[in-house]
Formats: sequence, C-alpha cells, structure tokens
Amino acid sequence: MKIFKSLLISTLLVAAMPALAHDEGHGPKLTDSGKFGGLVRAVVEKKEANLGPKAKLHYKAELVRSSAGKVQLYVYDSEMKPVDAAAWEKKAKATAYPHKKGSKSQSFDVTFDGKAFVGQMPEGLGKPFDLDFVFSEKGRELLAAFDNQD
Repeated sequence: MKIFKSLLISTLLVAAMPALAHDEGHGPKLTDSGKFGGLVRAVVEKKEANLGPKAKLHYKAELVRSSAGKVQLYVYDSEMKPVDAAAWEKKAKATAYPHKKGSKSQSFDVTFDGKAFVGQMPEGLGKPFDLDFVFSEKGRELLAAFDNQD
C-alpha cells in the first residue's frame, strides 16, 4: 500500500510540473519568427519585468547568435518593422546568467551599429543560461530577456 501511495504521489507531482514551470521570458508571449533566423522576445520596461505576460509590450527584439559568440539584437515595432534606434543610447548592457549551480553571471557591452546592438559573449560561460539585454530609450530602461540559451 505504501508503494502504491508513493507511486501515485510521484505520478501526480510529475504530471503537475508543466503547470508549475516558469514561463520563459518577461512580457507577453510572442509567436513571431525572426527575420534573421533568431529568437523573438518581448521588450518591456525593466521595472515591469516582474509582471510577466501582463507587462506592456514596447517593442520586439530578435536575438541572433553565431557559433563564435557574436550576438546581434535587432529591435522591431509591434508589427515586426525595424525600429530606428539611432536616437537611443548607443551602448547597452547584456548579462548572461548560467543555470549551473555555483556559476556566476557575466556582463558584457553591446553597441548599436546602425542596424542592431552587437557584442561578443564572454568565453567559458556555463550552459544553459539566460541572456538579458538592458538598453535606454527616451529616459527609460528597456529589457529583452532570452531564457534557456545553450
């Protein structure tokens, strides 16, 4: 009987895991495809990131990564048309948060090159990791979060 109860409880817990899982990203869930083959996520105000899907969508961002560690972040409006970010601050900060216990987060700069924010990932980063981009536009901090990167 104890074995049956243990098996039943284990089965119920495993079945409930998807319902308890963290929804990737911060902001509304998007279904858009990237124009350069990358991942598309919501861009929200950093201070609203904890609202999850209820955070207001300001822009969309596409992350394109090369095997050599180069990252490019393209910014689009809600209809996936490129945003002219020339008036924004040219430098932004990206931070990689490894999931591996004991690993430390690593930050690096990305610079706007006229089309995208471009930077180089740090070497030796544990995988998988979350990658957050924080940039400034009109006096507000915006966040694009890409979870579970490998």
